[in-house]
Amino acid sequence: MAGIPAGRIFGVPLVVSPAWLVLVIIGTLAGPSAIRNSINISDGASYLVAFALILLVYAAVLAHEASHVLVAKALGLRVGRVVLQLLGAVSEVLDEPQTPGREYLVAAVGPLTSVLLAGVAAAIGASFPDHSVGWLLANSTATINGIVAAFNLLPGMPLDGGRLLRAALWHITGDKLRGLLIAGWVGRGVAGLTAAVAILAPGITVGSVSLNGGSLGSFYLLFIAFFIWVNASLSIAQAKVGAVIPRLEMTRLLRPALTVEAQLPLAEAVRRARAIGARALVVVDGRERWSGIVSEAAVQATPAERQPWMSVSDLARPLEAGLVLSPSLSGADLMTAVQQTPATEYLVAGADGALQGVLARADLIALLRASGVR
Repeated sequence: MAGIPAGRIFGVPLVVSPAWLVLVIIGTLAGPSAIRNSINISDGASYLVAFALILLVYAAVLAHEASHVLVAKALGLRVGRVVLQLLGAVSEVLDEPQTPGREYLVAAVGPLTSVLLAGVAAAIGASFPDHSVGWLLANSTATINGIVAAFNLLPGMPLDGGRLLRAALWHITGDKLRGLLIAGWVGRGVAGLTAAVAILAPGITVGSVSLNGGSLGSFYLLFIAFFIWVNASLSIAQAKVGAVIPRLEMTRLLRPALTVEAQLPLAEAVRRARAIGARALVVVDGRERWSGIVSEAAVQATPAERQPWMSVSDLARPLEAGLVLSPSLSGADLMTAVQQTPATEYLVAGADGALQGVLARADLIALLRASGVR
């Protein structure tokens, strides 16, 4: 996600999404009428109060995320950045906690921070006269922090409550991926309930704050529901992939390959490959050194009538670092190698330099999908 650099939080870059700026403008323009219903204030001043309230809300959101960052860094986990976006903020923790206890600590500190802020804001609000500007700002901040804490504690990914559920299931079963899978499915349920509230239960309020008041609030809740559904689905996919990856073996994925000279007509190379059952073409130079790989998709996309007039080199991708893999790669190491150098085919060769075959990315994807990964 692109954004505007806005400083650092505990050494982690803070990025502001342009969509957040749009939300600030909308909130500032839409909030004054509700504010004037709560306190006696002029029209002009109500816009300033609305703007201040928006800033307080997002300051609370940043404090929530800052607590995640602080604990994650204290546990030795890398954090890429914090993004202030349309739906609040998100901390991009690059490393997975290695124990359920660490997962619990990183996830729990956010809601606890929101609860603490809600208590502090409520105490401050009690010191102001009722229906004053200070009373409104403090109590609205307290209410919103309470809502943020309660909502984040819902037990579904990608919310903090979902991470807590994953940690608990991981601790009980000893299976981190099963915990992630269940938390992902619960997250889909949370998304469905959020959408139902937005559509079927208009006008719900907590204190002076409407959860889905008006069409704008309902749309915002629907957007949140969509965000949760998408990320819960990603968690489910991640769990399925994680279960399959340890079983990945290069030997199950290799395609037989034919070595051909760069200037050989493509039609002849295809004929030779079909004759021996090869499904990949590896280009060699005059000294029998590998110089490129021909994509099967590129061959299939070339009309048959043109193939006799094209050389293999016309379709070959030159070999570069990362396109030659070891046949001993398996599991996570295999996935990492493929992710580091995106390509459609990879040449696979042993330590002795002997060509073993070609790995096609399409075959890897097909194997993952056959295991239930979508």
